[in-house]
Amino acid sequence: MDCLFDPGKLISATLIDDTITDDQTSVDDAGCKYRLRPLSSNDHALGYMDLLSQLTKTGNVTRLMFTTTFDSMRKDSGTYFIIVIEDTVKKCIVATGSLIIEKKFIHQCGHRGRIEDIVVHSDYRGKRFGKIIVQRLIALSRVLKCYKISLECKDSNVSWYSSMGFVREPGNSNFMQMRLIEDDEEPSP
Repeated sequence: MDCLFDPGKLISATLIDDTITDDQTSVDDAGCKYRLRPLSSNDHALGYMDLLSQLTKTGNVTRLMFTTTFDSMRKDSGTYFIIVIEDTVKKCIVATGSLIIEKKFIHQCGHRGRIEDIVVHSDYRGKRFGKIIVQRLIALSRVLKCYKISLECKDSNVSWYSSMGFVREPGNSNFMQMRLIEDDEEPSP
């Protein structure tokens, strides 16, 4: 399988993830119905883009566009860590999340992680897959020695992320952006 990043890093994150409980759906055991793993170059065919479209507008991403972007991300080693949960019986991607690493000069040339694009397929909600994804990304950020991780979320999701240890930073709870392309516009090639 052609993975976005070394699966060994995810195995290391699993070993230090102290939030795994006996009552959660298994995603780590060999042969289990659901398997947590790095994004693969074959995941376009397993519905990865359809899953992302449940989060936001994705546009028409062809297989070639997906592969080109995947290869570019993989070449930028140490920056993109996208994980997925695959339903191994139905052969489809049912949950995903991203950890993007920013290399900094501050904090002794440290790394800052940003968690993004957390989504669980509507047919698979209620199995705690979202929580598993976020908690594993937190553990992965520890393995990668991030000094801080952050995320942006809708107001309605603040308590959910707070339950996993995220806090609004006093005096710095503002999120600002500038859209360079409107949601209904397609970027020019």
